[in-house]
Amino acid sequence: MSQFKQRWVVIFALLLLVGCAAVYFMVDVPAEASLASGDKKVKCRDYASPTIIDTGVPLNVAVWNIYKQQLDGWDTELSTLSKRNALILLQEAQSKPRLSQYIEREGWHSNQAYAFAVNGEIAGVMTLSDAIPKRVCAYTKVEPYLRLPKSALYSQFALSNGESLSVVNIHSINFTFGTDEYRAQLRALVQAASGLDGPLIVAGDLNTWSDERLELVSEELHHLGLAEVEFRRDERLKVFGHALDHLFYRGVELKASSSQSTSASDHAFIEASFVFMLHDERDSL
Repeated sequence: MSQFKQRWVVIFALLLLVGCAAVYFMVDVPAEASLASGDKKVKCRDYASPTIIDTGVPLNVAVWNIYKQQLDGWDTELSTLSKRNALILLQEAQSKPRLSQYIEREGWHSNQAYAFAVNGEIAGVMTLSDAIPKRVCAYTKVEPYLRLPKSALYSQFALSNGESLSVVNIHSINFTFGTDEYRAQLRALVQAASGLDGPLIVAGDLNTWSDERLELVSEELHHLGLAEVEFRRDERLKVFGHALDHLFYRGVELKASSSQSTSASDHAFIEASFVFMLHDERDSL
């Protein structure tokens, strides 16, 4: 083994030991997937008074790994995204006071998956929306080595045409030698979404840093009839030459898309504008 490889093996082993120690002594990991808000931890929540999304106007969506709000300027970037998007899917969100205050000040409806908590601050994907959803569910899958869960959030919104818009916000497992755990996390969401009718959006940080992972994502999401948003100028974070963040869609028509790097996170944010399609338009595709 070369000196370079030996060094990385040692670094990986040390990170693994530190991560395991943190999980057992510092981190609260729920026994089951649950939502972050509320006095009682529940996996799903149904809303008695959801608001309706008007299918006559475009739906603008942003996706961003916010890097735990660790870098300066995240609130400015988020405020900018808020001005032009009705739906924002965040990964690596942490329920720190500044983020909570921002959400309340801007009037967003928010839901967060309870992946884990450190010192009472919950980490997990978070979905911000103008509209109040009909139903929200959390999903988690534990990283096989660091033992910290990655999370996903399913949201269902009422549409003015009588249908429902389903949105999956996902942060995929990262540190694995194979793809078994990665496939299991993705397949659980695909199975949950397989019976859904109407428009569907699946997006987030999918940690697709290998050909095998990209092929797996393409294979699994193909079953749902999803197409992927592409970017003329692609500034998404890449690892080993592969972009990590993705946005897939079905039952809507893509009108515009963009990706933009930012100093407020290690990930660029991505945006897309969709228009809703009539039943016969979708059937003709």
